[in-house]
Amino acid sequence: MQIDDFHIQADVVDIIQELKSQLSLNGVELFSKFFDSGDNVMVCCPYHKGGQERRPSAGIRKTDGMFHCLACGETHTLPEMISHCFGRQDFGVFGAIWLKQNFLSVGVENRKALNLNFARRTTPKDPPKYVTEEELDKYRYIHPYMYKRGLTDDSINLFDIGYDINTNSITFPVRDIHGNCLFVARRSVNSKRFDLPKGIDKPLYGLYEVMCELNNKAFDRLREHGKFGGFITGASEIYICEGLFDCLRLWSNDKIAVAGFGCLFSDYQIKQLRQLPTRKLILATDNDDAGMEARRKLKKVLGKDKIITEALIPKDKKDIGDCSDEEIKNLKDVL
Repeated sequence: MQIDDFHIQADVVDIIQELKSQLSLNGVELFSKFFDSGDNVMVCCPYHKGGQERRPSAGIRKTDGMFHCLACGETHTLPEMISHCFGRQDFGVFGAIWLKQNFLSVGVENRKALNLNFARRTTPKDPPKYVTEEELDKYRYIHPYMYKRGLTDDSINLFDIGYDINTNSITFPVRDIHGNCLFVARRSVNSKRFDLPKGIDKPLYGLYEVMCELNNKAFDRLREHGKFGGFITGASEIYICEGLFDCLRLWSNDKIAVAGFGCLFSDYQIKQLRQLPTRKLILATDNDDAGMEARRKLKKVLGKDKIITEALIPKDKKDIGDCSDEEIKNLKDVL
């Protein structure tokens, strides 16, 4: 079975049996009933009634692992369903890790383009076009301006920050949750001008890097305890800021953060904020009127889903980028 960019050497019945066993070891009883039904494996849906149905109402397609419940209408990829069963809301990142840990085939096919596909019932007419590694390799240079803005080698490498000699600008690859580069943002070294491609639907900046950080912790714990290691908790808190440099300064000071490309967070970005694998979000938008309005908006739309606090950026500082490393490390937050 092909799942995203890897091949697993097992059928759906084997996967559900192993999933049921590992969940049970963690005190979670799901998939009490399941059976082969031709093109699908029918299971008790884990999305409603606490997974405790009298008879299975959901099917998992054998060819690609797509999950669909006839009773509640939930439709997800197999990795997303597995993540949900382990208490994760991470777009299926943990589910993919779990599948690779337990069922990865030694014969891996060529990588194919991935589609996050938030709208489960729509299919794009054309495959997405990503920025290639060959293109990104042209920018993999260090420029002194990176250090002037307080970046560290670790944050530069993690976010693949580069320098475009043709435009004299710092480059910021913007990736989807699978690591595909959607576009490259540029910031002039000589001015405050940021250049973004026109007509793009901007995601949260740093979303992929957040998942990488959490996956590394997940892999460490899986290695420490074996595949029966139990639940992997997400970050305890994630900072939300406006600018890319603000986001990177936070990471450079050991704080996990994402940025919205400005103070006007779109519905698409807010949906991604809701799905971040943490209960607590710390609003660290700018200290000006627009930044304060952004905080009010985010508290209103996210307050039912998350614990929302506000970072106490010193009043004499415009934003995170104006703060010293010591001020960033000692940031406090309030409800």
